[in-house]
This record gives sequence, structure tokens and C-alpha cells, in this order.
Amino acid sequence: MSQHGSQDSERFSLVVGGPFHAGLRRLRLTGPDQLPTRLAALLLALVAWAPPAALALAQATFDNRVESWHYFTDLTVYARFLIAISVMIATERYADGRVILLTRQFKEAQLVGEDGRLELGSALAVADRRSSSTTAELVILLVALGWSVFIARYTVEVSTVAWEGRSVNGHIVLSWAGEAACFLSNPLFLFLGLRWVWRFIVWATLLNRIARLPLQLAPTHPDRCAGLGFLAIFPSIFIGFVFALSCVISASMLKEIAVHEVDAQTVWLAITIWILICLVLVLGPLLVFVRPLYLARERALLDYGRLASQHHLAFQRKWIGGPKADGADAASGDPNLASTLSGSVAAARSMRILPLERMAVTQLAIAAALPMLAVVSTQVPLMDIAKWIFGKIV
Repeated sequence: MSQHGSQDSERFSLVVGGPFHAGLRRLRLTGPDQLPTRLAALLLALVAWAPPAALALAQATFDNRVESWHYFTDLTVYARFLIAISVMIATERYADGRVILLTRQFKEAQLVGEDGRLELGSALAVADRRSSSTTAELVILLVALGWSVFIARYTVEVSTVAWEGRSVNGHIVLSWAGEAACFLSNPLFLFLGLRWVWRFIVWATLLNRIARLPLQLAPTHPDRCAGLGFLAIFPSIFIGFVFALSCVISASMLKEIAVHEVDAQTVWLAITIWILICLVLVLGPLLVFVRPLYLARERALLDYGRLASQHHLAFQRKWIGGPKADGADAASGDPNLASTLSGSVAAARSMRILPLERMAVTQLAIAAALPMLAVVSTQVPLMDIAKWIFGKIV
């Protein structure tokens, strides 16, 4: 269990804990809050990029390997080793703060009753153990290594000659830089990426378990989500990860477009599908709250509707006159109370069953789409894009 999770549920963290984090701490690359520093992001990016760069330079100089120079012109190298790795590490501090804020809110806003507090604490403890699991990180590392070896050999096999290596008589021979990338740089990039995927799975599982607790929802809450409106913050936890992946995919698409002629319609379709995938996958875990919110809304419409009917009938009898109806004693006919109940019914009717806001969707879409502007520029001149945007502003 991470040190955050071992103390209390209020300090639950998806980020702190695990062998990799412990290694960063031993190297003094974490701050007093135990989170990775900016220096950690910079050094890890350099650890991934510099060794293959040095070996590519050495082999190009001493072994006359001309294709080794392609390492310095390969956009995917910069996207994976410099941008993606540094972003995935640098955004951990922000993500940790969002996670702690969200988990605390369930308790501080009294959304979980006394009968569910113990189970909430248990759910947080389980999620904390999973996010900092040594076994999970070991499996992720093995998958990253296996995946890296396959990708390196597949790349050389497809291109025959690349900075990663050559295909000689049907055998794949990796270059010096290719060896370093295969067993150091790519595994580090894949490990960090799969580590974020694992955190996402743990977080989604935690939300699913919380949604099954006896939640104390208030259908008339001004956030129009019965008090769960704060969950709209959730997608921002993974904005950095989405941006990092989008940079890698954008660089890969640019590399493909530079080598092969790609139809413009295919490019636009690929960009659209990627943005939709990001939105669906990241926002998907919020669907677990649809059922409790729907039931709360339905129950509120029945309860407040019944009370409103009783009070409005009492109001009509008191001020207009009419026969006495069943349940009349329960209704005072107070005009102010009748107005309040009318507002409660209206609030219940306008209640959303998905705790999501347009701003959260927009932020996520921008994180996924921003790196794709480089790909878009190959289809539409940048000046035309700038003119179109400027025209919309003015």
C-alpha cells in the first residue's frame, strides 16, 4: 500500500506508491509531497532519448551507418521519448490533487451515509493497494519489454532499412540505437503509458464500487446532479495522458503521410475516430452513476409530486374553495410552501442522470485534438486555419 493510502482515505492516491515510485524517491526525484518533480520528468525523458541518440551518432560516424542519422529526423522519437514521457510524469502532481479532491468530496459532502462509510474506506484501501501493486508493475514491465521487442523487429521488417536496424538475409539485425531503444527507451515509454492505463482501470473500478454504495443523493441540489456534479472534474485527471498519446499518434500519422500517399478523407476520419475514442473511454466510467441518479430522480418526482399535489389542493381549498380531499390534514395550504414544492419538482425534472459538464468534454477533446493540428496542417495550409479561426473570433 502506498504511504498515502495507508494513513487514511482522505490521502488516497493513484500516483504515490509502487516500486517505480520508490525508485524515484531513492533517487531524490520526488518532492516533500512524495510526488515526482519537474526534474524527474526532464531526466526520464533524457534517459529515454539520449542513449539511442549517442549510439546513433557513434554508429553513423565509426560504422558508416547512414540510416542512423534518421534517428534525429524521426518525429515519433521526439513524441515518445521527449514529449510523452515528460508529460506523463509532469502531470502526476496535478492528477494526484484531483483524485484526492474527488475522493474527499464523497465524505465531506456526506454523500455516503454512516452505513456505507466503512465500505467506502474499504474500497479506497483496495484501490490504493492495486494502484501501487508490485505485481501489477512487474506485469506491466514484462508486457512493455515484450511489446518493445516486437515493435522494433516489426518496424525493421516492414521498412527493411531504418535507424532501428536492417533485415539481412531474412534476419533482423538491430542497430546500436535500435538495441538501446528496444531495451531501454521504448520499454520506459510503454511502461509509463501502461501504468497510466492501469491507474485508469483502478479508478474506473473504484467509481463502480462507490456507485453501488447507499448514496445520499439530493435531487434538488443546485448542481442538477443530486450532489454528484463535482465528478465533472474527473476527466481532467487523464488529460495529460490523453495529450501524450495524441502526440505519439500525431507523429506516427505525420511519418506515414511523409512516406506514403494517404487520402485526405482517411486522415480526417482517423483524427475524428481518435478523438471519439478518447471521449468514450475516458468519460465512460461516469456511466456507473446513471442508474442511481435515474432512480433518485424518479423517486424525487414521485415524492415531491405527491407533496406538491396535496399542498396545491389545500391551497385551492383555502383560497378558492372546494370539497375536502383525502390527506387534506397533511397539507397546510401555505402559499410559500406550495411555491417551494413547485420549485422542488422543477428541480427534480431538470436533474441530469450523467454527472458531466460541457467544459469537461471540451477540455478532453482539446487535449486529444491539439497535437492533431500538425496532421491537419498537411491537409489544410496553416494560414487558412489561422484565417478561419480569426474569422470566428472577430
